[in-house]
Amino acid sequence: MTTTPLTEPRVAICVCTHSRSQGLSLLLSNMRDIDLRGYDPATVELIIIDNSPNPKTQEICRRAAPGLPIALHYTQEPRVGITYARNHAVDCALERGANLIAFIDDDDQPRPDWLIQLLDCQAESGADMVFGTWVLDTQMPQWARDSGIFRSPNKSKQERKGGRYGLPDCASTCNMLVGKAILEKVATTGPVFSHRFRHSGGEDKDFFIRAHAQGATLASADTSVIYRNHEAERYTARGLLRRGFKNGCSQVSMAHYHGDQSRRVNLLCTALMKLLMSLLLLPFSIFSKGVFMHNLYRIAKASGVIYTTVTGRSISYYSH
Repeated sequence: MTTTPLTEPRVAICVCTHSRSQGLSLLLSNMRDIDLRGYDPATVELIIIDNSPNPKTQEICRRAAPGLPIALHYTQEPRVGITYARNHAVDCALERGANLIAFIDDDDQPRPDWLIQLLDCQAESGADMVFGTWVLDTQMPQWARDSGIFRSPNKSKQERKGGRYGLPDCASTCNMLVGKAILEKVATTGPVFSHRFRHSGGEDKDFFIRAHAQGATLASADTSVIYRNHEAERYTARGLLRRGFKNGCSQVSMAHYHGDQSRRVNLLCTALMKLLMSLLLLPFSIFSKGVFMHNLYRIAKASGVIYTTVTGRSISYYSH
C-alpha cells in the first residue's frame, strides 16, 4: 500500500499510563517545551489513557493542562491490560478527528523536536508508520549499561542482518507515528492491538507485523529521539528475571502467530543451549555485576521460551 503525505495532519499524542504518577508528571512537564515549528498547535492533542483509573492521575493531568501549548484530553480504560489501553487510545484519537497518532511511553522523556521529526519524515516519505529511536537512560547504573541487556537500536547491526519479520530495529510504540488509513485497515481483521498479548506484551510488534503484511509502508526517523527512563525495579535481580522471562514467552508467542515450525524449534534449541551455558557460567561471574546479571537475564529468558513452548501459556506481565 502506498500512501501520500498528509497536507494538514491532525495529530494525537497518545500516552497509556498505569500507576506511574512520577513518570507521568515528568513527561507532562517535558511537554511544555514541545517544539511544533511549522505545525499549528491547535491541530495537536495530547491524550492520556489511564489504565489504572485513580484520582491522582486525573489530578496530575488537570494541573498540567493549563501550562501546555497543546490541548490535553484525559480518558480512562478500566479493563487492565496493555492492549485494552492501546486500542482505547486509537479509538479515542480517531473519534476526536486525528489522522495521525504518535505513541510514546509514560516513563520516557522526548526531545522537544521529537514529534516534528516524525511528522517531517512522514510528510517526506508518505509512510504509514514512522519509527523514531531512543537512547539509554542517563541514570542507568554503569553495570546495567555494560551488561548488554539494555541497548539503543543498532543501525549498523540492522543494516548487516536485516530486521526479523521485516521490521526495523527501532520498531516500538515508545516512539512512533502511525496513520489513520493503516489503523482502519488492520481493524477490519480484529482489534488493532490483539488481546492475545493483553497481559504478556509484544502487542506492538504483532501489530507492526500484521500491518506490514497488509501493505503498510515503513520509515525510520533517526533524528526523532526519546530518552528511556526505566524504573529502579528494572535494575534489580527480580526485575531482570521477570522481564527476561516475559521476553522469552513473547518470542515464542510471536513465532507461533507469525513464524513457522522451524522457527519455534530453533528458538527452543537455542534456549536450551543458552540456559545450560548461563547456568554453568553463573558461579564464575559473581565478581562482575554486569556479567552476573546478564547471565541471570539469559537464564530467565531461556526459561520463558521453554515454558511457553511446553505449556502454550505466557506470563501475566501487564495484569497488575
